[in-house]
Amino acid sequence: MSFRPYWLVLGVVVGVIGWSLVGLILGQPQTLVWLTLGYLSYEVGLTLFLFVATGLGIAAWKRCYRLPRAGLARPVSVLIAAHNEADCILETLASVFGQVGVIPHCIVASDGSTDGMPDLLIQTFGLVAVDGPGRWQGDIPRADAPPGRLTLLALPKVGKGPALNAGLQAAAAPVLVTLDADTLLAPNALLELVAAFEDDRTVAAGGFIYVRGAEQGNWMVRHQYLEFFRNFMWRIGLAHCGVCLQVSGAFGAFRLAALRDVGGFSEDTLVEDYEIIYRMHESFRNRGLPYAIRMVPTAVAYTDSPRAPFAFIKQRTRWFAGFLNTLWAYRRMIGAPTHRAVGLVMLPIKTVDALLPIWGVASLLILIGAFWFGREQWRWYAVTLFGAKLSYDLVLTALMVRLYRRTFPERPLALGSRRLALTVLAEAFGFHWFRQVAVLNAYRWFAFGIRRWEQARWQRSLGKLSRALPAEERVP
Repeated sequence: MSFRPYWLVLGVVVGVIGWSLVGLILGQPQTLVWLTLGYLSYEVGLTLFLFVATGLGIAAWKRCYRLPRAGLARPVSVLIAAHNEADCILETLASVFGQVGVIPHCIVASDGSTDGMPDLLIQTFGLVAVDGPGRWQGDIPRADAPPGRLTLLALPKVGKGPALNAGLQAAAAPVLVTLDADTLLAPNALLELVAAFEDDRTVAAGGFIYVRGAEQGNWMVRHQYLEFFRNFMWRIGLAHCGVCLQVSGAFGAFRLAALRDVGGFSEDTLVEDYEIIYRMHESFRNRGLPYAIRMVPTAVAYTDSPRAPFAFIKQRTRWFAGFLNTLWAYRRMIGAPTHRAVGLVMLPIKTVDALLPIWGVASLLILIGAFWFGREQWRWYAVTLFGAKLSYDLVLTALMVRLYRRTFPERPLALGSRRLALTVLAEAFGFHWFRQVAVLNAYRWFAFGIRRWEQARWQRSLGKLSRALPAEERVP
């Protein structure tokens, strides 16, 4: 087996953790400095890199961005793989068929739904059976615009990957957009996203997704709003650097020919939207073909999020287990010079991220132990280290918010400055560490090859929720 730098990264991280834990057992707490200081230093360095990359990415985007050209409406296929989504699918489809500047062909792949969703769509839109059993279709009238089209694939329970691939076969437009059944689009979202494919190099592009309901939501929703805001700002920078590893399946787009060229979506993964980008990077780089994974910050969507801790844990366990499986499946790319910045920079970072929950939880326990049971010097160390990290998080979030407001003044954040600062404080004391603990079970999923895809709606009907949103978050 040839040597890869990721073995060195793993060895260093495991060595530091092991050395520090041995020091704890032997009663030599000074060695623990290496674990807690190393963990917090890694987080500070990584977020600083992401912030700088985001600033550069936004500056480059401002120089190049042009409003989508007026003219004939662009055709676009919109694929929704849905299981038991009768409570929200109509509102989502209304946002799709209310788009400007595009002719949408929406494909709903019903993955064995038992809540009456297929019958609801057939009756609401007057669909008629076509091309064999389980396939229904109809034209959707649109005010002052060419009609869209809705295709329903009433599939047996096959799983999300096979459902997506069934929809992929039914798609015909040059660009395919994947959309979650609980995700609503701003009126020009599809037009902005499709415009990114005017560059022939673009093979995939992601929109900017907000968690909705943060203003009236509980602490879980507010923290996820902040988390999504930061992550999608960071993706602007990652895409600019050519190292973006994810286009969210909740609202992402693919060049249809490129997606079919790499074999469509994986049917053996927990995170098909994550895996497909790894595969695109590897496939196009190995063949020496020009390509780009882009982020389109003007293509805006609003999605739902877990409202209870147990639902959050289930979601993040699946996400992190899928990340571990994908990283392991593509470990040959880590440190490979042929993959340039993706292989030499981003994937080694992801290798460290694979151990971050264990590293983070161990650091938290050591900080707590040093404060409660340590001597005065160790209490001082714990408070100073924690306080420095908290101050850094506040300053960096403030700078990120300022950058966002200067770039997108027409899109105010749902959380005001005061509530945003309180959320950052609460994150430092609780949510950040809860998020690390929440995914620990993912290691068991990874070790035992568990593939469990659970989709549960996080609250009551989306129609009721959207009417309660502030005006700036409502989707017409």
